[in-house]
Amino acid sequence: MQPNHYDMLSEQDVQQIHEASLQVLQETGLAVDHPEAREQLADAGAEVESNGNRVFIPADMVENAIQKAPKSFILAGRSAEYDMLVSSGISHAPVARSVGGPLNYFDFSNHQSRQLTIHDCADLARIVDALPNLNICGGLSPQDIPQQTYDIETLKTLLEYGRKHIWALTTDSANLKFQLEMMEVVSGGSFELQQRPICSGIVCIIDPLYFPRDEIERLLLYGRYNLPIRVPLVPMVGANSPYTLAGTMVQTNAEALGSLVLLQTLCPGIPTWYYVIMETMEMRQGSMQLFNPEVMLLLNGLYQMARTYQIPAVASALIGSNCQSQQIMFERGTSLLMTALAGVSEIGGVGGVGNGMMISPDLLAIDNEMIAFVKRYLEGFEISPDTLAVDAIHRVGHSGKFLEDIHTLNHLRKEVRFRPILFDWRPFLDQQTDEKTIYHRAQERIAAIRQDHEVEPLEPEQQKELHAILAAAQKELLPS
Repeated sequence: MQPNHYDMLSEQDVQQIHEASLQVLQETGLAVDHPEAREQLADAGAEVESNGNRVFIPADMVENAIQKAPKSFILAGRSAEYDMLVSSGISHAPVARSVGGPLNYFDFSNHQSRQLTIHDCADLARIVDALPNLNICGGLSPQDIPQQTYDIETLKTLLEYGRKHIWALTTDSANLKFQLEMMEVVSGGSFELQQRPICSGIVCIIDPLYFPRDEIERLLLYGRYNLPIRVPLVPMVGANSPYTLAGTMVQTNAEALGSLVLLQTLCPGIPTWYYVIMETMEMRQGSMQLFNPEVMLLLNGLYQMARTYQIPAVASALIGSNCQSQQIMFERGTSLLMTALAGVSEIGGVGGVGNGMMISPDLLAIDNEMIAFVKRYLEGFEISPDTLAVDAIHRVGHSGKFLEDIHTLNHLRKEVRFRPILFDWRPFLDQQTDEKTIYHRAQERIAAIRQDHEVEPLEPEQQKELHAILAAAQKELLPS
């Protein structure tokens, strides 16, 4: 089967959005608070404001950046069995990442939220390690350790208790230096980290079209190792982006292309994604919404633009809004399937709830099952003379007794079927007498992981070096 991507935009729509985005970059430009970066952009052909921080980017610089950006790259795990290929236009299912940056922990058994702890980070890293459809562990924000160094200690914990790739969130460039040292220790050195990046990073643009100085400093540090980085674009329709959906699509696409120019000018060849976290402002209440038909329309249009540029795309499809648990299931399932059909290479937000501010182990297990469902859907099915079953249909004729036919026996174990662990497909009335819900079954699975799943530890020398790096960071960054 061919990849079944959902194209929301016509070719004319794509061209109009692209041309309008180029106009924004040429006439409005990026605000870049980094003199050296502005100089390099000017040397590459941009026009720089003489008494300000704006950089006006011509169309040919955008085209050059699109050509330079890698179309595929590796996200490595602690060992090669956890390595993943990121590629634009992939025909297989996207990889999945647990939610990044949550501050709180939500327990569906008692419907209570509490602050996330560093102990939770170790526990969640093991759970992500155990769930087969989760590929990347997102950075976490524990609240029970010093906030000046929380990102460094969190990365140390995730490296110790998990073997999959890590999206390592960071506070600033001063802290990132210590994180990069830790990555080197676990990778085996600087060259090894460049060849097999066990972590990916983050550089933030402030909507609309503004890069603060320290974000550029972080980019330059990542560039030394050529580490893959995500640049989250976070428009809120009607607040920091135009109220019209087409206008928000143009501004967001301009930010994506402008970010690409900045990255490929300062760090040529650095891997990156087209990454959007879309929100709309609910004008009657002044609140934000992460899921509604308008968000889905915008995201699918923007991911089509990403496919046009052949840039791998990321969707935070599973962070969940503020709603009842039954509605959460509808939102997550709809968002997951729609973004997968849009051809993204990575789906994030796994386990997240409350607009991504909380993480739930139960949802990690439930999302893992949803992802398995969508992966099976995207696999399609084989069409061949044997699977078309013309002979079997002729043999069985009008009796309908395919259970007795040799064709069924021959394909019973060959043809893939989705086998649920948490979903309950018993007859509806049978379920009404069972007090267990999908949350109870998820809790049982998480309890089994906590009891039985083991993660191969780091070497003692590596653990010693990570501890020494954390101690050095605390001495330098914590108040005396």
